[in-house]
Amino acid sequence: MTARLRSVGLRARSSSERGQSIVEMAMILPLLMVVVLGVIEVSYAVLDHHVITKLTREGSNLISRDATLLDASLALRNMSTGAVNFSSRSRMIFSIVKRVNTAGAANFGKDILYARYEYGALAASSKLTTRGSGSFSGPPEYVATNSDNDTSLQLTNFPPNLVTPGGMLYVTEIYSRHDLITPFNQFGIVIPNILYSIAYF
Repeated sequence: MTARLRSVGLRARSSSERGQSIVEMAMILPLLMVVVLGVIEVSYAVLDHHVITKLTREGSNLISRDATLLDASLALRNMSTGAVNFSSRSRMIFSIVKRVNTAGAANFGKDILYARYEYGALAASSKLTTRGSGSFSGPPEYVATNSDNDTSLQLTNFPPNLVTPGGMLYVTEIYSRHDLITPFNQFGIVIPNILYSIAYF
């Protein structure tokens, strides 16, 4: 009789432990899913951002070596990958910044937007802003038509002392839309869906 009671007690304890394990698993599973999906999603975003960063550096390197802005944009379009597609989900912006060194000019000693070219389907604008819109020539150079005296070309948010008098700084910016590959956003955590990189040469 005691052996029978002991056997029933062991079965009940075993069933209780199984139930407890199921409850514990049900409690920990959502947290585990968030961690796993988060690692996958953040890794994917970091990989995409790495591609964008490499392209921005290459763009600034190209225009600093006297490639025209149009030629540099064609080169970047040919180098783009799945993370960057300028015809549907990305935008490149080339800017050449110049410190005007012409004595007596309205922009003397000021950092101005000397040239700019943009390409891509994504609606985005440069983080380098000017006082106005300015006027630029057409392809392949896209140079400001009156860089010495058009005060609307003066940059309003450019860090000081990056450009020497008469010198130039070559800037590439790339925006790209990042699509989620997991349902990570269903847990209320938001990952930016627009990736951005800028490179100065």
